[in-house]
Amino acid sequence: MTRQTVHRDQLHQILNAELHEQDPCGECRFTQGPVPLRAPDDSGCNWSRDLILRYGRHGNDLCAQVASWAITQVTTRFNLTSDDCGTPGKGAGDKQAFGCEAGEKMRSRETYLYFQIDTNRINSRGTLAPMNRLERWRRDGVIGLVMSDIAHAEAKAGGNAWRSRKAVGYIYSVSFEQEPKAQEMQAQIAEILFPQGCCTQGDVNDVRIVYNALLYQYILVTADGAILRSREALVRLGLRVMTDGEAVVLVEQAIRERDAEARADAVATGESLPSWIGKDDVRDQA
Repeated sequence: MTRQTVHRDQLHQILNAELHEQDPCGECRFTQGPVPLRAPDDSGCNWSRDLILRYGRHGNDLCAQVASWAITQVTTRFNLTSDDCGTPGKGAGDKQAFGCEAGEKMRSRETYLYFQIDTNRINSRGTLAPMNRLERWRRDGVIGLVMSDIAHAEAKAGGNAWRSRKAVGYIYSVSFEQEPKAQEMQAQIAEILFPQGCCTQGDVNDVRIVYNALLYQYILVTADGAILRSREALVRLGLRVMTDGEAVVLVEQAIRERDAEARADAVATGESLPSWIGKDDVRDQA
């Protein structure tokens, strides 16, 4: 399918229009325009599906489902223009860079790291220190942090109100398991994770979660032993897997590199430093 190309602001408006057509509470909205990808994904989409959804006063789980549906619909019809897909973080020409505040023409606060969390990292009570930092970076627009539809459903199961409420706050990616290559890829993943065969529904869900992360090329963050023990084999399929602590270390390094480049830009251009410099590589207070 040939996609129509639009500017980032237009795409933001289109996403919200698509959302509002089906939004049950009528007040939810995506708070920022999509971030361009360094290269189009396997479907040909050139922007990240990881968007921040702000719920209305009566927002609920159906709102999250509609938001995921809206994103899926728009990805099949629209791409960003070539002007909007210049080198990520540096803007295009003399245009303001993505994510910069008014008057800042330098690089974005975004590190272009995109993570998908497993069900075991839902952090419903905020007791996982590394997840607290990842969640803060997502709120500040530093990283992308999503769930798969399978993990999202798992997190809501079992009647745990805290975990269900936390899951509702995440955009989740749809697995498209009816696609022609899905069963083949899931079989390869199952052989890696469970060479003796999947014995439980949890095993099957692990395979589906890994497949979803591979499909969207997100970094999978998990505490699952079978997945972590298989990470070398999964890398050969094209999937990066890490613990939440390792993800924090990766983001810290990316922040240091981003800030160093922004400071170098400031020296070269004479522009003021972005207001977020020095704010992201700080540990949350206990």
